[in-house]
Amino acid sequence: TVAPAEGAVQLQYWDMEWGDETFMSALQNLVTEFNTEHPEIHVTFQRLSWGDYMQKLLSAAQAGTPPDMSGGDAGIAFNMAAQDQALDISDLYEKWETEGLFADMPEWAYKKWDWNGMHPGITWQFDSRTIYYRKDMLEEAGLEVPTTWEEWRSALEKLHKPDAGVAGLAIPGKQATYDTDQFYMSLALQAGGGIADAEGNLTIDSPANLEALKFEKDLADNFAARGTPSWTFTEVMRAFEQGNAAMAFGGGWFIQDIRTNAPDLFDKVGILPPLIGPGGPERQVIVSFANPWLIYKQTQHPEEAKIFLDWMIRPERLRVLYASEPGGKWPVYKSLLDDPIYQENELIQTLAEQTVNYGVDYWYPNNAAAVGIGAMGTSLADIVVNPVLAGARSPEDALKDAQQKMAPLFQRQG
Repeated sequence: TVAPAEGAVQLQYWDMEWGDETFMSALQNLVTEFNTEHPEIHVTFQRLSWGDYMQKLLSAAQAGTPPDMSGGDAGIAFNMAAQDQALDISDLYEKWETEGLFADMPEWAYKKWDWNGMHPGITWQFDSRTIYYRKDMLEEAGLEVPTTWEEWRSALEKLHKPDAGVAGLAIPGKQATYDTDQFYMSLALQAGGGIADAEGNLTIDSPANLEALKFEKDLADNFAARGTPSWTFTEVMRAFEQGNAAMAFGGGWFIQDIRTNAPDLFDKVGILPPLIGPGGPERQVIVSFANPWLIYKQTQHPEEAKIFLDWMIRPERLRVLYASEPGGKWPVYKSLLDDPIYQENELIQTLAEQTVNYGVDYWYPNNAAAVGIGAMGTSLADIVVNPVLAGARSPEDALKDAQQKMAPLFQRQG
């Protein structure tokens, strides 16, 4: 770090522990580089733990002492805007569009934040989910890589060998974790469903979502491990790396974990293409969370905070962060797909391309329901998915219950 120059404007930037020490050091180094280049502004970076970062930010905002800028999960900018805590950065949006930055982004990276006539944040990285598979197991079974739900289920029938200790598919199903809703929402989106409509109304109890939930129940009952209703990504990854699953649903960080903890397996692993489900080719998507940076409305130095955000969002700075954790962060700039970072190996290259070309999260394009979606917590896992996988509720009853219990969150949309 560098000491602030006399009279320098002091800014506070808080962010989550997005990665290991290598990544966090790269983030601190960028802040230090900015401070060196801008002696009239001094940014202090504070890292927050995953477990309580939101509570710390909310408490600080309510006390009138929020940071000038922060990062956070894929809904934080909406939640802060709903509390009148997020600064509108529409002037930066005009600047970035004029300079061509948006032309280099997938449109959902920036259009997601067009909300209630303002822009409360901007995406700096994507966090993607995908399905990993054992190439050698598919080859031994004489299978082609599936591209549709029907082909996928047929492949799982041949790959599922419980007598040999191999499940066809490893997925999370535990309550009180976001891991569980992410697999279900992948299916729901591919089925043509979603959480809300374009007007912001809750639509969790829809025919498409029901079809997705029934399909997940079918997959879990017939091709997954018996303990699935108690699994998180930790158990999913362990089963896959130990050779106990032919396919596994997980995040981009699985790539580095497999290379580190199961190196003999690494070259045998592939990534399925985004599958075509009942929603057809136009809903051929993967879940990829658009995580933002935002500036707080209470900042005493909005112009200096905008200078810092504008400096940080540039491709050359984000590349530094991406390069510090290959496979952990996915690019918001299409031009970076050709960078050596994303050409390092087949898995990273494949998921980077899927992110840019097929990624979408729960909000976009129906972000009229942004605050309700951000306030759901683990409701999808707790009310919908886990009870169905555990056999405690029928898919029909679970979705009806969720529609009733979650509706008040969406009725408060303004």
